[in-house]
Amino acid sequence: MRDFRAFLLDLDGVVYRGEQVLPGAREFVEWADATGRRVLYLSNNSLQSPDDVGEKLARLGMPRPQGRVLTAGWAAAQLLGQRFPGGRVFVLGVLAVERMVEQAGLHTVWRDAADADVPDAVLVGLDRSLTYERLKRALRLPMEDGFDPGTGAIATALEYASDVRAEIVGKPAPAIIQQAMRMLGVSPAETLLIGDGLDLDIVAGHAAGVTTALVLTGLTSAEQAAAAEGARKPEMIFPDMRALLAAAQAAATG
Repeated sequence: MRDFRAFLLDLDGVVYRGEQVLPGAREFVEWADATGRRVLYLSNNSLQSPDDVGEKLARLGMPRPQGRVLTAGWAAAQLLGQRFPGGRVFVLGVLAVERMVEQAGLHTVWRDAADADVPDAVLVGLDRSLTYERLKRALRLPMEDGFDPGTGAIATALEYASDVRAEIVGKPAPAIIQQAMRMLGVSPAETLLIGDGLDLDIVAGHAAGVTTALVLTGLTSAEQAAAAEGARKPEMIFPDMRALLAAAQAAATG
């Protein structure tokens, strides 16, 4: 462990499990805030907005969550806003994703029927109202915003039928990590990604060039962590956030 300036925290399995805050998570964020370090909460969720996630974190007593949450859906909307300013997007997802797209200055189209103008992009989330007709509309230009199994299944159908590869924004792709660093104004060398999953969190962190730490309070057992190799192998492994906090405090004091 070295003294990092910024920490990117996965949520489920790192900060909380269900409605229970995990050991050391609250104390870690309190310490980071008190010492002038930066914290951002990361979620691969394509159904909820950052405000939705922030409300849960506030309810659980996590310090100052509002404005410090980055979700895959929001990151994808921002990416499209930068790439197609004022553009047209067909959203295969819930209304919350459409709202995020509109907040990024884009226009949502083709909700009920396709018109003459082809959208600039298709943004795929977990679409619980998916129909054959909506899938047929999307085949003209697929775009994926996350790595949720439901999202991936829809995007795979689009890829197969259209022969166009989807662009992933959520983990394990690095885009959401890169977006987080831009929000905080930090470099990969200053950043530690903390997660509980080898295939999503750790792989994404390495792809983005940041140091990674795995906590054993979620998806991964100690045996699985020890056996991990290559891009799945974290630089550090801790039993929980309490142990990670002790290591971070020791690094900060030299």
